[in-house]
Amino acid sequence: MEIPLASLTSSRATTTTSLKLNGGLGRELCVSKKGTVKSGPNQMRSRSNEDIKNSDNSRFTGSVMEVTTFDRGFGQPAASDFPVWDKIGAIVRLSYGIGIYGAMALAGRFICSITGVDSMGGFHPSLDAIVEGLGYAAPPIMALLFILDDEVVKLSPHARAIRDVEDEELRSFFYGMSPWQFVLIVAASSVGEELFYRAAVQGALADIFLRGTDFLTDAQGMASLTGVLPPFVPFAQAFAAVITAALTGSLYYVATSPKDPTYVVAPVLRSRSGREDLKKLFAAWYERRQMKKIYSPLLEGLLALYLGFEWIQTNNILAPIITHGIYSAVILGHGLWKIHDHRRRLHQRIQRLELEGNDSDRK
Repeated sequence: MEIPLASLTSSRATTTTSLKLNGGLGRELCVSKKGTVKSGPNQMRSRSNEDIKNSDNSRFTGSVMEVTTFDRGFGQPAASDFPVWDKIGAIVRLSYGIGIYGAMALAGRFICSITGVDSMGGFHPSLDAIVEGLGYAAPPIMALLFILDDEVVKLSPHARAIRDVEDEELRSFFYGMSPWQFVLIVAASSVGEELFYRAAVQGALADIFLRGTDFLTDAQGMASLTGVLPPFVPFAQAFAAVITAALTGSLYYVATSPKDPTYVVAPVLRSRSGREDLKKLFAAWYERRQMKKIYSPLLEGLLALYLGFEWIQTNNILAPIITHGIYSAVILGHGLWKIHDHRRRLHQRIQRLELEGNDSDRK
């Protein structure tokens, strides 16, 4: 997975009504002038064919709260599919991402120079490291693809929250990139994060724990922990991997956890039943929002823990770099493909409805 990165987004103007929730509990729902929210058992949002046809980003809901589709393809040969500003935005995001990951690699090298550990994390090109990296990538990929399956998402709200986390990352940063830009940013993230979190942070912590007895006479900070709790010394590397994973998840939570909005944007509903249904929609939305706050850093922490133990077993940073790269490429690429497939099916459905409408008018 990737660290949170700033991105450029565009939105269309809408006519909305702003409401403030009691108790300071903020939730948001945006409806365009042409769109309406129909409160009912299925909680469906409908829009006119003209609005769907002419909008750049069409939003609708079915059995879930909200699905976003895009009128842009991923990896299509026609370069004219993307407006000029979208191409510029993708280049800006790519440059920003590479800069962040490059800074992480430099920061890791600085930490290693201070602590005296190997800044390359035992890097050594070998066939064994490549095979191990590919092998270690299989379990997390299979597990997450199973969780993200449409049937599992329908049955489990937890899987729905994890899907939301992945989709939000795709929409905010990766969507619209060309294939070479996608490969480049995935490679940069794999190298930069592994050199920082694994070689620098985890390596430095493991070195401190392993040398705890040398610092016993003048123990300070983390080194004093090994002097007070000697049983941790034999498990120094595993303990360092756990702390690094917790640090990764915590940093991700701080960087990505949004504040609840004070105001919401919703249609004006005169009927009491409509307002009650809208409150239920807000409650479901807020519950999913809270779950996203939990699962986003949790996934990052679990992946960091997995890669940390892989590095302990292989003693070669090349293996977790390959695992990280393959994992990100498969998961993110699969998500982008699903977005493109949903967009294609939506267009086919719109065309079919237009043809049926034209046939009915002729009759």
